[in-house]
Amino acid sequence: MYMHMTKNIPISKARVNLGAVVKGVREKGDVVILEKDGIPVASIVGVDVVEDMRDALDLAAARIKNTGKPLVYWDTIRTQYV
Repeated sequence: MYMHMTKNIPISKARVNLGAVVKGVREKGDVVILEKDGIPVASIVGVDVVEDMRDALDLAAARIKNTGKPLVYWDTIRTQYV
């Protein structure tokens, strides 16, 4: 994974420069925090970041659900499904 830069910018500036903002997110992995009146209200991140976060949440939920059950190791899954 590449290093990203986090930038805080006002929503109004992001609106005017949306193409450049999205390009930075897509090509450089930037994370953009949108601010309204100096208060962070939302962020723009790459789709890969969102997918990784969803995967992490799914894994955490599965671990909670399966507490007390034996673990299934990656080697076993890979042999069966990959």
